[in-house]
Parts: sequence; structure tokens; C-alpha cells
Amino acid sequence: MDKPQPFIIPAAVTFQVSDAGLIIENAGDVVLHTTFGRPISRVVSREGDVELHGTITAGSISAAGSVRVNGVLTADSVEAGQAMSATGAATVGTLTAGGDVSLGGALVATRVDAGGGLSAGGDVSAQEMNVRGDLSVLGGLRATRAEVSGSVSVRGALNSDLLQAAGMVTVGGAVQVGTVRAGDIAFTGEATTARGLQARNTIRIGAGRIQIDAMIAPEVSFDARTAGRATIIESQNDLGTNAIKGCLRLADYADMFGDPSSYLRDRGLTAPDEPWTGPAPTGRPAPAAPPVAPPVAPPVVVQPAPPVAVAPPAPAPTAPPVVAPPEAVAPAAEPADTGTATLSPGTTTTPRERIVVVAPVEAEEIEPEPIEPDEPTPNATPVAHPLHDQLVDAVGKIAERYGESELPPAVARLRDLIDAHAYDQVRSEITSIWSDLVKFHQKHGLRIQHQVTTTFNTINSLVKKM
Repeated sequence: MDKPQPFIIPAAVTFQVSDAGLIIENAGDVVLHTTFGRPISRVVSREGDVELHGTITAGSISAAGSVRVNGVLTADSVEAGQAMSATGAATVGTLTAGGDVSLGGALVATRVDAGGGLSAGGDVSAQEMNVRGDLSVLGGLRATRAEVSGSVSVRGALNSDLLQAAGMVTVGGAVQVGTVRAGDIAFTGEATTARGLQARNTIRIGAGRIQIDAMIAPEVSFDARTAGRATIIESQNDLGTNAIKGCLRLADYADMFGDPSSYLRDRGLTAPDEPWTGPAPTGRPAPAAPPVAPPVAPPVVVQPAPPVAVAPPAPAPTAPPVVAPPEAVAPAAEPADTGTATLSPGTTTTPRERIVVVAPVEAEEIEPEPIEPDEPTPNATPVAHPLHDQLVDAVGKIAERYGESELPPAVARLRDLIDAHAYDQVRSEITSIWSDLVKFHQKHGLRIQHQVTTTFNTINSLVKKM
């Protein structure tokens, strides 16, 4: 029968097990296969790696090298000089890694700072994220603010106030964001709500309903089934036939509302001719999510920090009317090290001190589409507003510029609404009616007469007084 291995703790190694939790500090590696049934208050490897097995609850974990967890982790803070990995989910107050972060499950954190890529096999939720490689999420991503120096791939839904990426942002689920700025943007979910989208190259929106204040990219394209509203779309390509309301170019917006700079700035966007700002690309890919077996990562070096508790296209034919735009929808002194600790059979000393403990393992704002009021019944007597006659006179002047045989559908729609005393609808639809009129003129190669634009402004002013 083999003689059991001795229980040896190297001189000057801090090792304490109490009701308050487990405290271990060592210059070399720290490998724990048990926590003695207690939480981990603090584990520090000043020159090596920290490797933990089981379901871990910890205050702080620091390693000059890598931090590896074969199981599920809950901690106030995790600091790794290079890589950090967990085969299961992780709930961490602050997570700092000099290299890649790879998780087999979900991640919940207050702050994440990854020097490489980050991958998660489940949902990711964080208030602040800084990822210097690619970000890959197999679930949904909810981040208040996220800066990514590579590309972003989210299989589920995306919810963020601000997401900036040097590469491509691809989302397969629903999108509800404030601002997304990236090299390319591709949303293929059923719904997209955004204050602003901007790409250096392309923006592609799949089938579904959209509510977007502004979109700016050299190329913007939609699925044929996309519907909804996009107030501003500034691109160099022809948008083609679509069912999207708004679609104003910046030049159109300037004529309607004045200088669009403040509107874009409020939504985190810049004009196409302004310098691009955002994270610098690194080209580092996201790591693969760790397998069920313990991951293997080489040691690396960094200084640990104190723990922290969780806590421009061709212009439109002419200027549109002055219409108020819709607002959019979102981390003791260190003892000297002189020995080696072996706390289980099969462990050996190394030139760099290594301590091992082994035991059995254990998501103006975009308004929703206005609901049109019921048409008046035949027997109802519409109530005329005191300004009704002025509206009738104004729309009549517009119609006179075309003649009944060539009257654009948009003008006919405006006249019908005014005749029906549907003042609220005139107010809510004036922008889309103008957009439809612009499209009519573009289709027929005609220029809108100045008098038509002036009269549209008059109508808009009148309904705003009602």
C-alpha cells in the first residue's frame, strides 16, 4: 500500500480556513480541489496561476498568470494577468483579464475588461464592457456600454445604450438599443428599435419591424419584408422600393428642420464627412468557450489589484416642409516565499512554489406608429376647427400645381384627411406624406415646385396650432 502524501505548507505561505472563508496567498500556482466546505475569502498567486474546481463562491481571486475555474463561479472580483476561463457560468462584480475570457455558460458582471476576446456559452449582462478582441455570445447581450476592438456576434437579443465595435456587429435576435456604431451592422431579428445606427461600410436590416431615428452608412439595405419607420437614412445607394416610412436624407432633414448636427449628436452619430471615432481594431478573435473538462491555459504575468465588491447621396428633388421630427424610441503585505505546499496525494513540488489542495470535486424618441382613428361614420357630423378653411385653401393650392389627372397619391391623401377633419392624423402623418411625395417626384424625374414646399410648411404650422 502506498504511503499517503504528507500535508506540507511552505514557509511564509498564508493559509487560513475559518468560518469567514478560505484565505491562501502564494508566489507560485494555487490549485484547489476543495474549499473545505467554506467560501473563499481570498486566493492570490503573485507569480503563477489560480485553478479552482467545483462550485466556487469567493470574495477575490487574483493571479499574475491565469485564472481557471472548472465549475461555476460567483465572486466579488477576478483579476487575471492573462487568460480567465470557467467551464460553467460566472457571476462577478469586476472581471479583469489581460488576455482572453472564455465561459461555458452565462456571465453576469458589473464591469468587464478583457485584454483579448470574450466568449460566453449563454447570456451576457454587464454595465460596462471593454473587450480588445472579438465578442461572441451564444445567448443574448445586455450591456449598458460596450467597447469592442473586434467584431460582435450575438445569437440572441441585444439591449444596449451604447455599443461601439471596430468590426462587424451581427445580431440574430431582437434589437433594442440607443446607439450602435461599427464597421458593419447586420440585424436579422424580428424587431429593431434604435435611436441611431452608424457603420463605416454597410448596414443591413432583415425582415421585421423597425423604429429607428437615424441610420448612416455608405450602403443601407433592407429585406423586402421590412416595415416600420426610419426618420433619417443617409447612404450612397438607392434604397429601392420599400414599406418604410420617413427615409429622409440629411439634406431633406436640413430643409425641413434646420441643421441636423444636434439631432445626430443627441443620438451618438456623426455626419458622414466627420472623422470616425470609436475603438481601434485589433483583429484578435474571441476564444472558444471552454469544454466541460478543465481548460488548460499557460501561465502569464500581470500585477493584481485590490478586490472590489459587486456593486451622401443625390439630394432630394427639393426641400421638405418644416415638421417636428419624431423622437426615438434606449478592483497586505506580501510574505516571502521559500517552500512548496503539497496537500494531496500525487502533488509534487516545482522550482516555482506551488500550493495544491485536493479533495473530491463538487438589453425626440422613436414613437410607435400612430394608431389611426376610426373614419367618421356616414351619419356623423364632423366638427370643423376654426383653422379648417385655411387648411382646405392650402391643400387646394398644392393640388392646383398638379391637376387632378396628375395628382400624386400623397397629396390626395393629405386632402382627404383634411376634408375628414382628421387633424391629428395630418399632424402625425405629415412627415411620411412628404416622404411619399418626394419618392413620387424621384420616380417620375420631377422637381417639387417651391410653392408646394412653402404650402406644406404652412399646413404643418397650422396643425401644430390645433
